Amino acid sequence: MRIMSGRSMGRAMSALVLCVMAAAAQAASPARVQLDRFLAEVKAFHARFEQQLFDEYGEPLETSNGEVDILRPGRFNWSYETPYRQRIVSDGKTLWVFDADLEQVTINEVELGSADSPGRLLGDEVDVDASFDVTELPAKEGVDWLRLKPKASGQQFNDIELGLRDGKVVAMRLKDNLGQTTAINFTDIERNPKISPEIFTFDAPPGVDIIRGTGS
Repeated sequence: MRIMSGRSMGRAMSALVLCVMAAAAQAASPARVQLDRFLAEVKAFHARFEQQLFDEYGEPLETSNGEVDILRPGRFNWSYETPYRQRIVSDGKTLWVFDADLEQVTINEVELGSADSPGRLLGDEVDVDASFDVTELPAKEGVDWLRLKPKASGQQFNDIELGLRDGKVVAMRLKDNLGQTTAINFTDIERNPKISPEIFTFDAPPGVDIIRGTGS
């Protein structure tokens, strides 16, 4: 069985957080109303997060912690502090993945693919209902939930669940095509803080190995 590593999951998850923030919502259920409010009002976002990875049987594989800064559209700084140090940074055009413990940075262009891809959802205005089947889930412990299921086949994630409270995205549940689930909970959320654009670029420290992807 192939298991997606926490580092790889972190890269995919950071992009999906942004894709959810960039999508346009249409319906009027309680959770969709909150998502509408979030998309309309929140241009910048800062939070602490805890991320847990579970296998297909629900057994925990890894827990990580850190903080994230987002500036819509397309800019983010996703920093893991434990159990490993990693930064995932994008200015909307370039994506840097810096593994501090490995002393390695990978550089890629942000690719704009199909309507279902995170890159396209980051960069363009895409109707979420054209790319996902969206359903409302039962509320749990004061959190309203939505499920976004990709309409196209062959996507990395089979289901994306969003937890919303008071007009904020407070949690995500991502189920991949291996049956593994990533659960993310956000705390200390700041709406529209002042964020320096400089944190959305990355300069490799001296001595770090640089790996350039196709087109970068």
